Amino acid sequence: MIGCCDCSLINDALLEEEMGIRAKFITIISVLSLLATIAIGYTSYMLSRQSALADARSKGEMLFNYIEASAKFFGKYQKPIIDELVTDKSRFIPELMSRFVVKRMEYDLFAETQKGYQFKQATLDPLWPDNKADVEEQKIIQYFASNPSAKDKEGIIERGGEQFFYAARPVKIEKDSCLNCHGDPGMAPKEQQDVYGTEHGYNWKLNDTVGASMIYVSITHALATAQASALKIFFMGIGCLLVTIFCIWIFLDRGVVGPIIRLSETAKNISIGKNLCDSAHSEAKDEIGVLANSIDRLRISVNKLLKRTCPNQKPGEPDKE
Repeated sequence: MIGCCDCSLINDALLEEEMGIRAKFITIISVLSLLATIAIGYTSYMLSRQSALADARSKGEMLFNYIEASAKFFGKYQKPIIDELVTDKSRFIPELMSRFVVKRMEYDLFAETQKGYQFKQATLDPLWPDNKADVEEQKIIQYFASNPSAKDKEGIIERGGEQFFYAARPVKIEKDSCLNCHGDPGMAPKEQQDVYGTEHGYNWKLNDTVGASMIYVSITHALATAQASALKIFFMGIGCLLVTIFCIWIFLDRGVVGPIIRLSETAKNISIGKNLCDSAHSEAKDEIGVLANSIDRLRISVNKLLKRTCPNQKPGEPDKE
């Protein structure tokens, strides 16, 4: 028979092992659930971000197409009539005779009621100073100049501390008529020279990429909403995780660890011949129940070996296995 000291050591080892099993199980569940929550939150953010970019792309393309359609209408129908009516070649009325000015002015009217958009005829050397391309826009223009077959470019850019989705299309000198105003400054209309001077916006060459039409659509609010939604999902997941861990802890304490501790105490008592009449039988069909019934059979066997009679046992009636 196992000695009392040895049994005590075994019992303590069993208790420590069971507590370790509970802690390990909770730790594994917590880590996996936390990783799943982070993955769900991140996926939610990325999907919302993609949706915001797709929406911005759609809006930018619609605005772009409208501005380009307006410019084509001007060049195809209005410009010939204006050239026919204004016979004095020294005259220059920007609102009537400049395609770029018409596009800009139409956008300015649009922007009065539609916020969150920006349009710019970004140009390396413009007549109008406000069209001067900034550093990032110069990179985009250089991209079009280095890739003549490229028809558009898009991406995300920060302007004034705000995030924008941008769409760009190259501005190329494809017609000789463009050089009437942007070629030799001395040949430009006199009124144009009076308005813009002769220092900038001239000496352009045929087939040169001189700028890029830029549409900016603000996505700051959409990205902030996506981030807030992802954080909400994350914290909801954390809340569910805490509730789940609490429920698992209660289940393990009552359904696994507690019974094992009691069976460990019973095994200890059997090893020292104590409480041999206290049944450990269980009606449960799980592993804990099987272990409990095995220990109970051990109790009966030890009781028989010691030839003891339990108080509630009738005289001459053996223990039932």
